[in-house]
Amino acid sequence: MTYEAYLTRLEQKILQRMTGEESVKRVRILKNNGVELDGFSYYVEGHRERPTVYVNDYYREELTDQELLTIADQILKTLRESRMFSSQNLDQILDFEKLKNRIRYRLISREKNEALLREVPWVPFLDLAAVFYFRIPEEMVEHATALIRNGHMEFWEVTHEELSRTAIENMAEEQVFLEPMESFMECAGFEPMSSGMYVLSNLQKEYGAAVIMDQRVQCMCRERLGEDFYIIPSSVHELLLLPESLSTGREDLDCLIQEVNATCVSREEYLSGHAYFYRNAEGKISM
Repeated sequence: MTYEAYLTRLEQKILQRMTGEESVKRVRILKNNGVELDGFSYYVEGHRERPTVYVNDYYREELTDQELLTIADQILKTLRESRMFSSQNLDQILDFEKLKNRIRYRLISREKNEALLREVPWVPFLDLAAVFYFRIPEEMVEHATALIRNGHMEFWEVTHEELSRTAIENMAEEQVFLEPMESFMECAGFEPMSSGMYVLSNLQKEYGAAVIMDQRVQCMCRERLGEDFYIIPSSVHELLLLPESLSTGREDLDCLIQEVNATCVSREEYLSGHAYFYRNAEGKISM
């Protein structure tokens, strides 16, 4: 079964299981770095929410008809459970004033996201882009976030400046994680190796690369490392910092970054293919 045939047959199975008041629409959503996800958007008359379930990961060439039915039932169960949210919970997303303390920004590759950046508000940072997202209330979905798109801005009637100011204020309250690589590896259950590198992220290790945009964080890193340092874009979630005195040079670092990106970093979590440099005397990051 081809992937397109899978989507068509799965949609048919879902439609067979639906009641008269329910409707679904097949959607394709553009994610980070050109990744596209297919799913089904769900709507029930009289309800404001329109949740989406992505179905890419369910696909296998040898899926049977019974397996498709099982997947359809599982998808519908998830979609129907969205109606259990109270109006109070839903207002935390639909009402900007109630949502604003959940808004943050994250860094993505500008080069790999030209199409996505036409659909979302963003600000430039070096050769990267800072886009905005919000954390969904835990009582609705655990550990979930949503990218803020132009449609959200129009619905909330919020300006780009207000959104940016809100995100900057919230990011200033973020707890920052800066630890030697050895400590990080040991906590993660790996054998610690001496490298001289530091790991920089937020406490949640979620889109933590963006904390480097805050000049106060840059100053903290400068004081901790005690010299100029390279910034290695490990992923959208964290950065590695390497003191200049321990580096063999930018060219070697760039080769290492590109090798790791090709073998260890998922397509959606890729951030950049080269190192950046923080110079103490200038107090800023350069490419």
